[in-house]
Amino acid sequence: MMIHKKFYKSGLTTPPLKAIVALAALVIVVFTISFDASSISDSSNSSSLDLSSVSPRDLLEYQIHSNKDRLSKHIPNSPHHEEVSSSEKAKFEADSAIALISFGKEAANGTLLEQCILSLRRRGEFDGKVMVITDAPRERYEGEFDENVIILKAKEEDILYDHFAAPAIKYKRFKTLLIDYMDDVPELDPIEWIYYLDIDILVGAPFITMAKALNKKYYIRQRFGTPSVYMFKDPNPEKFSLNSGFIVLNRRTSDQCLDTWRNAIDIHPHSGFDQASINHVIENENSNHCKMVGLDVEDYLTYPNGDDELIHVIFEKHFSPLIHIFNSCFAQKVSPEVMEKFVADVLDLNDSEREEHKYGKSVIHPSTAKWSR
Repeated sequence: MMIHKKFYKSGLTTPPLKAIVALAALVIVVFTISFDASSISDSSNSSSLDLSSVSPRDLLEYQIHSNKDRLSKHIPNSPHHEEVSSSEKAKFEADSAIALISFGKEAANGTLLEQCILSLRRRGEFDGKVMVITDAPRERYEGEFDENVIILKAKEEDILYDHFAAPAIKYKRFKTLLIDYMDDVPELDPIEWIYYLDIDILVGAPFITMAKALNKKYYIRQRFGTPSVYMFKDPNPEKFSLNSGFIVLNRRTSDQCLDTWRNAIDIHPHSGFDQASINHVIENENSNHCKMVGLDVEDYLTYPNGDDELIHVIFEKHFSPLIHIFNSCFAQKVSPEVMEKFVADVLDLNDSEREEHKYGKSVIHPSTAKWSR
């Protein structure tokens, strides 16, 4: 009807031949897509879908087509994109470093650390210093990374083996020692700002763009006076205030906050979550003279919740700056096939890298219902 109105206004009594042909072609395309989807659907109704007989692309297209209304609810907002000059990038990488910790046999035997750093270098476009604290043998990561990745061996006296009821806390405690370890490396003396990431996070967009947007909103690099630490608000706000998977620290002023946080961890050895100690610091921030600043998650950080969301992200090639997926309760809803495909796309792997199947294979840890390597 709208087409005819347009033609009538121009004095035409019938739509031109080109319009009729275009409409006919559109009908044929829609019919073809519907036919292909229904063919796959019919085969999946008669028996479980055999992934080996259907190409991953066809399977994803079918799932998007058959669930498009539901999937549309999961589309995240567009990440913040601001133009960053080469000189601005160089300045950022000169005074900023990424800090990571990798502990335990599962981490040493897996590739979570490699995935995280690869995502930083590729989609994160971060070429600066990366400091890794680990208990793995030095030869484990020898020759694995570029020269800007600095591997530091954890000191035995800092690993409180028998102090905590939850084994993971003795490792998470190293988040509070980041500045101390950095001070032992002369190569890192120029660093003023530290961005900590859990190694089960993938970086899906230019890192400096996110850092710049956070600074603009929270004046992170303009704050002086009260020592501050910045973290995203926890996805479970009823229980925890902040989540320590991403932390922004100032080399010169945040150490007081880290000391206070470490003390809170040490005096609560029976707590299974480092977030509980963060709550303690927040509740006593006036006496501690330390400010724990909560960052709104917005679209900076996502916790993909099941196959549907990941399939949509794969299809749209729309990656958030930070994607926290592996060792999270949300990841248990993701099938291994979708997980591996998703990780390969975020890491922008080429065909030969994909054929190695080195990245993205995870299983649910039975005792914690979390994904681990």
